[in-house]
Amino acid sequence: MENKDEISWLILDWGTTNFRAFAMDDQGQVIDKIERKMGLLKVKAGGFDSYLESLLSDWLEVYQHLPVYMAGMVGSAQGWVNVPYVSTPTNVESLAKNTHQFKLPWGATATIVPGVSHCTENGSYDVMRGEEVQLFGLLELVGNSTLKAVFPGTHSKHADIKKDNLMSFSTYMTGELFSTLTTNTILGRDLPKQTDSDFAFHKGIEDSVNPSITNQLFKARTHRLFGNLAENEVHDYISGSLIGNEVRGVDHDSLYLVGEKNLSERYEQACSQLNITTQCISGDRSFIAGMIQIKETMSHDKTRF
Repeated sequence: MENKDEISWLILDWGTTNFRAFAMDDQGQVIDKIERKMGLLKVKAGGFDSYLESLLSDWLEVYQHLPVYMAGMVGSAQGWVNVPYVSTPTNVESLAKNTHQFKLPWGATATIVPGVSHCTENGSYDVMRGEEVQLFGLLELVGNSTLKAVFPGTHSKHADIKKDNLMSFSTYMTGELFSTLTTNTILGRDLPKQTDSDFAFHKGIEDSVNPSITNQLFKARTHRLFGNLAENEVHDYISGSLIGNEVRGVDHDSLYLVGEKNLSERYEQACSQLNITTQCISGDRSFIAGMIQIKETMSHDKTRF
């Protein structure tokens, strides 16, 4: 790597199934990146330090002294350190104040950003880890202090920001339900290889007007049995049904979609069909911008970046 001498700190987005690391210069630019399907589920108890060392092995000879900033499920009860949640309403200052710091075996300082919890009026709770960093990075990228954002994924998040504060959010198990339904239920059994079908996806969105999602999902079977869907279109119908059901609950006529390009584009199609205006923002860009904001706040050095 030509610019290795310019690296001043490392960022980690370490989730349940994925690991991403970014080598940053002191201008907030990404110099190098590592991405692996090496999430927390692959780490044995007590093995986070050695596992991280192996993942960063190509870097540590040069970057062993550099501070490491982490966010995501690495700070959960199943992660490296169980960092307590901060409660809504919250902001960048609160996240920075409640980070957890410790020394890595090779001497560098590690910082883990806390997740966020939200208690509804009826006393039930919701939680997030990782999306809070993307949220405050989003504010920086788009220059808005009040907005509604959706984070498509295994557990999709809908968040409300007002005057730079995260006020509330809710979680939807859309991605995990899609995986379960298509692999472990009668809806996905004995199907041929699935092909992309805009027709089936949009039909699922259209049918999601059904107030009962469980009733609608069974139509993935009956549509197939009676020729309304081809056998290779079932997955896209289920996808449209689930995403349509989720998006219909949005109480805004415009929102930001933050995340991976292909999945965000699916949500964008669903929103367009339901007359919701959207703007897609890269999840990586939002995460990096958010970590820069947290690091700046921790150091109280607004001129560094």
